[in-house]
Amino acid sequence: MRKIIAGVAALILAGIAAFMLWPASNSGLVLYAGLDYAPAVASAFTKETGIKVRVIRLSTGSLLARMVAQGHHPDWDIGWFDGSTAAASLDADHLLAHNLPAPQNLTPVGQSLLSADGAFIPTGFTLAGVFIYNPTRLQSPPTGWSDLTNPAYQGITGMNDPSISGPTYPMLAGMLDNAGGWPQGQGFVQALKANGLHMYDKNDATLSALQAQEIKLAIVQSSAAVFFAAHHPGLKIAIPDPAYTLPNVMVEAAGLSARKRAEAARFMAFVMRPNIQKLRQAKGEADGDYWPVTTNAPAPLPGLPDLSQVKTVTLNPAVWGQREDEINAWFAKLMTGA
Repeated sequence: MRKIIAGVAALILAGIAAFMLWPASNSGLVLYAGLDYAPAVASAFTKETGIKVRVIRLSTGSLLARMVAQGHHPDWDIGWFDGSTAAASLDADHLLAHNLPAPQNLTPVGQSLLSADGAFIPTGFTLAGVFIYNPTRLQSPPTGWSDLTNPAYQGITGMNDPSISGPTYPMLAGMLDNAGGWPQGQGFVQALKANGLHMYDKNDATLSALQAQEIKLAIVQSSAAVFFAAHHPGLKIAIPDPAYTLPNVMVEAAGLSARKRAEAARFMAFVMRPNIQKLRQAKGEADGDYWPVTTNAPAPLPGLPDLSQVKTVTLNPAVWGQREDEINAWFAKLMTGA
């Protein structure tokens, strides 16, 4: 009898241990975020709903590399970052769930940023590349991409490395698209290199080079440019014609349980509420400088350019997403000779 009792007790203890260990991977949500406002939003969501959200905050390039490396055994439930091309690439690798609930009250631009299969949803957008400069050192900024190959900009232009800075690839893709597509646009980028284009790792290095007068013209994501200009009086921003939209998107890992899918849907709806978008603006640093994609959102932050007179283009994320590795490898070889 004692052996039977001991056996039953062991089974009970094993069951308790299994129950205690299970929530570590199945309770609440794990959010992989490349956006600065994500921790504040997650905290507000937990406070209101009681659903725990563990936030892993990384730069976009590192975040995407980690998601790809984990493959079909993800440690994440939701991803939130800049770039529908990156989301489309993850989807092509069958890493994403489909039919995510689209945000309500979408603007026409917001509608245009939706995924055809519901693999990602837009939560706002920036521009993939704008020009930032000091007018005391550069009196005539370029008005379009083709201007960058003119002798007036020889040796004075800098941009990020798209293989390191995740949001820079859509800018490079935009350049290529504007020059005829891929591979037709290679000649334009080669002309940029011949005209003395400088390349830096990320926004901070490129913008620091602008301040240090290593370059006179920096091409960076609009949110980084607007935020930097606000803290460095005298700098100006010029929007190229055309300007390429860069949505911040949310994705969900494939194969989540019904419970987690329901929690993820609640979180996706939560981040689009007007009061939470205001929180995103307040807690986002540069990431708060985005244009909303819903009609009931708060107004964009002061300092964001008016896009009513700007020609914006949205790249086909499925087409350009599948080309990212090839184009980044080609660009790296062009720029470094490696």
